[in-house]
Amino acid sequence: MNQVFHKLHIFGIVQGVGFRPFIALIAEKSGVRGSVCNKGPYVEVFVGGTEAQVSDFERRLTDEAPERSNILKIETTEIDSSEFDRTIEEQFAGGAVVDTSEGAEALTDKPFRIIQSEKVKGDIFVSPDIATCPKCEKELFDPGDRRYLHPFINCTACGPRLTILDSMPYDRVRTSMAEFPMCPDCEAEYTSPKTRRYHAQPVCCNDCGPELYLAYDRDGETLRRNDALFKTRRVIRDGGIVAIKGIGGFHLCCDATNEAAVARLRELKDRPFKPFAVMLKDLDVVKRECVILDGQEALLTGPQKPILLFEKRTAGDPAQSPDETPKLCPSIAPDNPNVGVMLPYNPVQYLLFRHPEDPDDRPFPDCLVMTSGNPRGAPICRTDEEALEVLAPLCDLILSHNRKIRLRADDSVVSWHAGKPYMIRRSRGYAPLPFWVESRSEAQGSCAVLGIGGELKNTFCIAKDQLFYPSPYIGDMADLRSVDALKEAVRRMGDLLEVKPGVIVCDKHPLYHSSEVAKELGEEMGVPVLEIQHHYAHTLSCMAENDHLDSCWWTSTDSSGPAASKCSRRPAVTRPPKRDGASR
Repeated sequence: MNQVFHKLHIFGIVQGVGFRPFIALIAEKSGVRGSVCNKGPYVEVFVGGTEAQVSDFERRLTDEAPERSNILKIETTEIDSSEFDRTIEEQFAGGAVVDTSEGAEALTDKPFRIIQSEKVKGDIFVSPDIATCPKCEKELFDPGDRRYLHPFINCTACGPRLTILDSMPYDRVRTSMAEFPMCPDCEAEYTSPKTRRYHAQPVCCNDCGPELYLAYDRDGETLRRNDALFKTRRVIRDGGIVAIKGIGGFHLCCDATNEAAVARLRELKDRPFKPFAVMLKDLDVVKRECVILDGQEALLTGPQKPILLFEKRTAGDPAQSPDETPKLCPSIAPDNPNVGVMLPYNPVQYLLFRHPEDPDDRPFPDCLVMTSGNPRGAPICRTDEEALEVLAPLCDLILSHNRKIRLRADDSVVSWHAGKPYMIRRSRGYAPLPFWVESRSEAQGSCAVLGIGGELKNTFCIAKDQLFYPSPYIGDMADLRSVDALKEAVRRMGDLLEVKPGVIVCDKHPLYHSSEVAKELGEEMGVPVLEIQHHYAHTLSCMAENDHLDSCWWTSTDSSGPAASKCSRRPAVTRPPKRDGASR
């Protein structure tokens, strides 16, 4: 039968989402031979077989792609049999085979394999952190599962991504999980295409993964693992305040139905009026506390698990039973008809609400304050050292763990407008997914641009060609700790995306700390800094959001500086364009 051979380059969110295992599985189903390799900017696939087999493989590639993946583009090149055979022979003979399943010693025994990652230059796509999936949640509370009550359970479809990443390509050795060698059982799952953890980079279990511990306790206790979690639950039950390390930083937490506890947290955090975000145990509790509109449930329970603004239900409705009466205390969101709500999105949070082995059998609150773990105006804490310095005075206990956070990622906040999500703060679960802006012109050039962001509620954006990469939320720049966090995040994002800007753009305001950071980085990197009037930048950002950059022309004043000769128009886009489904 007629044989065909293709080389595919697949671009998009195809790392950290189980994409290579998926490719290997559909190759087996289609009967093709070849290989898949993570190159960093893209996944490279060599595939060979009959026309029908290759056609079936390429159909499955787009029709059955993993839920968390996002294929932006596939480049397909037809190659001859000699190039295909030579490539496969070199890959398999070179000791670079990752998949060493039983009987995989020869090409004929294992016709399709996963090859070790190989780093090349090109556009980078980094997966954001993904909330615990329903299958892992089920395993977490299954006494018969070996990851029963494991606080760091994850699989190829869920778990930390950006916040543990050192560099691309996304492999365990380039994450903070490299410090935790896999036990034989986890390694067996990692290498078997028959499991849900086939090439899940953060895979671990109670025997080989990170562990919980108390980094601070006013009572002076030193506890680890379950005992640390039990003490945390006890302090919350008793009306105390705890700091809890999560995926992208620390939260400050207390019983959201306890007026005294919430009032104390407000006083300690110097936050007299601004609403607190709350985490509710499950969807039934959300329905008790909030009015849910069409479409909101899907966003609230989806893989991003953002904070979503809901209208609060009011007590006293005669149609409500006692079990349906709202329990959130008034000081959660004083004089505000809305409340920001999220559901648990990592295993520690699920175990906080429900722990079958906790010896304290008192009822545990189903509503918790879960506000950013930072003093007023400062960035969210990500290390024990930061938490001990600034959070210990605000709480009774710090529950931490030893999986390092490489990059801060505060919770995303989404409002609802005209029946659709409207992004307020784009961070965990979304950043740094890039936006693809189609509008271009010959004058635009190919210069990479760093838009340093605003003075308030800062996020920055790195633009390269048609891709715009918004950062996770940083915060207000009035606090010098936020300034340091901005510098740190800019450098790490630049390293991850392998982008050095040709120009840095900032606000014209002479006293903005964000502008000072831009000038400092410009001098450090040896690139020009372009200053843009604040409201003009807002206008250009809206144009980028709606893909109308071709309508934008610089004035002679704006284009007269030295940067204009290197990059013409796009540098003015200093706010992340918001074109995803949660930003309209």
